[in-house]
Amino acid sequence: MSEENNGPDKFWIYIAALVVVFAGVMYMVKSSEHSKYTKAEQLIQEDSSNSAYKNRP
Repeated sequence: MSEENNGPDKFWIYIAALVVVFAGVMYMVKSSEHSKYTKAEQLIQEDSSNSAYKNRP
């Protein structure tokens, strides 16, 4: 039996597209999480006892 080849295999194009989409989603999630903890960071800078991590003097 012979197989008909209708064109080039697009497997790697699909993989590349998935990688680009995944990288875009990761970038959007990271950039949206950046400002989430701004207030906590300011409070820790004012007084280190506000931190959950205890620093030894």
